[in-house]
Amino acid sequence: MNHRLPRDPHRWLRLRLMIVAWGFALAAVVLGGRAVYLQWWQGEELTARAQREFIKKVEVIPRRGIIYDRQQQELAVSLDTESVYARPLSVKTPQETGRLLARALDLPPEQVVARLKSERPFVWIERRISPDQAEAVRALELRGVGLMTEPRRFYPYTTLACHLLGFAGMDAKGLEGVEARYDAKLKGPAVLSTSLRDALGRTIHLTPAAFTNLPEGHHLILTMDRRLQYQTEKALAAAVIKHRAKGGMAIVLSPQTGEILALANYPVFNPNVFGDYPKETYRNRLVTDAFEPGSTFKMFVAAAALNSGKIPLDRPFYCEQGEWGIGGRVIHDTHSYGHLTLPEIIKVSSNIGAAKVGQALGAKALHETFRAFGFGTPTQVDLPGEADGILRPASAWRPVDMANICFGQGVAVTGLQLVSAVAAIANGGVLMKPHAVKAVVDQSGHLVEETTPQVVRRVMGANEARTLTQILETVTQPGGTGTQARVEPYSVAGKTGTAQKLDPKGGYSQSEYLGIFTGFLPADDPKAAILVVIDTPKGQHYGGVVAAPAWAAIARAALETLEVQPPAPGSLLVKHSTPATGRVAPPAPKDPAPDLAAGKVPDLRGHSLRQVLRLAQEHRLPLTLNGWGRVASQDPAPGAPLPQGGSLHLNMSPAEGGA
Repeated sequence: MNHRLPRDPHRWLRLRLMIVAWGFALAAVVLGGRAVYLQWWQGEELTARAQREFIKKVEVIPRRGIIYDRQQQELAVSLDTESVYARPLSVKTPQETGRLLARALDLPPEQVVARLKSERPFVWIERRISPDQAEAVRALELRGVGLMTEPRRFYPYTTLACHLLGFAGMDAKGLEGVEARYDAKLKGPAVLSTSLRDALGRTIHLTPAAFTNLPEGHHLILTMDRRLQYQTEKALAAAVIKHRAKGGMAIVLSPQTGEILALANYPVFNPNVFGDYPKETYRNRLVTDAFEPGSTFKMFVAAAALNSGKIPLDRPFYCEQGEWGIGGRVIHDTHSYGHLTLPEIIKVSSNIGAAKVGQALGAKALHETFRAFGFGTPTQVDLPGEADGILRPASAWRPVDMANICFGQGVAVTGLQLVSAVAAIANGGVLMKPHAVKAVVDQSGHLVEETTPQVVRRVMGANEARTLTQILETVTQPGGTGTQARVEPYSVAGKTGTAQKLDPKGGYSQSEYLGIFTGFLPADDPKAAILVVIDTPKGQHYGGVVAAPAWAAIARAALETLEVQPPAPGSLLVKHSTPATGRVAPPAPKDPAPDLAAGKVPDLRGHSLRQVLRLAQEHRLPLTLNGWGRVASQDPAPGAPLPQGGSLHLNMSPAEGGA
């Protein structure tokens, strides 16, 4: 009998369980091995990757440095203000919360509610609010709403020097003026703070502590003087308002250093609330806008004539009785003139005379002088947006073009170019690079950078510059076009200009002008070169009428600010008058050295103006001069003892062959 063992009904179950167990064990071994591999061999790399994904370095806006004037008065500072933020995910009642916030911040409720309903984890409600608004928000104790400290740019003198300073935007980035030009210096190094990001890359949280104890950027010390800036803006605004003009420009420059002592445009804006003003008011037109200089350009024609040595001061030019046809065009003078010398042409501002002087010199000589003075090229000033101006090549000048350029048409300059060129005459023929920032200092007051006076080039000889100065002095004396620019008892050298504005439809406007006066003082020891431009005055439009009085007011303020003392009695006094019409032939000049060595008055008859001035400077002779040309007579007479405490009076005559 064959007996079989009963079959085990759980055998296959146990086998399947064993297979599954071994599978789990194998998986555990694999996973454990993988974990060990990732932990020990790839741990650092994976940790770094996770940090890059979820931890973000956020740049926090630093506190901008202070901007001072040359006397270290604060013109732009950064103040701590509070901003309101919210975490929308934490706000349970956006409608009610938004209504309360809107009332405290004086904002439209729908705007606040929309921000609170945002899907973003962090939103700004309102930035840089007032202290009263901050207290009102804080008192509400709203869930999901908080206050954070941020620096805000503040300009304590509101509109003062607004075009020079410019302004900084909401993110503390400089947008105009020195704020923009020196943005990297003022803003300082970036500050990084750590924040977390969610799976979508959104910022989850940035702690308020990230905005406290912010470092400060470097400070700027400007060349501008706050007191003179105020007086300049006041005088400019008064002139613009008086003559119902569209606007105006004024600038004061130090001839010896190129420092900008004051810079004003009108109308002005308040950089604290710059968004409330049209963007065109932000422009520093003295730097960014080019305009035709009108008759002020005649002084540089005179400079070219003196540089050439080919135009004697007593050489007459026939001015065609006020009307001259050239190249199919007719050039007019305001008055009818016959024969005029170069000094007389500048004094009465004859267009025809200036054009004939230019014709005698030629395009090449004129262009070289204009280019040397800096026209047609930027000055490289440390302010943004500088224009080049317009000076076409001499090869492109037709005869009528050259004539027009000689009285300031067909050429365009910026206000800064023009006053820099005038300052070069005042500086003995040396052109200086203009600049607005004197120094950059750190938070401890240690010097980081300093702007030293920089010579650009010599544009004319010292003697020629002195002669041109004396010519320009006659402009402000009786019979000249700029008598309203006189500043007694100081001597003033300058030039008027009345430039027709271009008509958008073509040609020149018959109703819109620029009234200009530019010059320097004291003429015998210049301390300030000044330019005033009045844009589109109503009624009177001549530069000698609308711009010269404002120039004189600014000049007085500059003398007071710079503490320039009036001339002492008995000092070298040079008086000029219009040359006589007669032609007197003086005697041949004699060597003055023997008489001077013996303490006697030398015989100066026949000596040129340039020779006399050089002699007076070398031997410290106080002179009073009358007229132009060469010495015709003198008092005391030759051979008399040298005057003690008095001056030597010389009468000049524009004889042939003058200096």
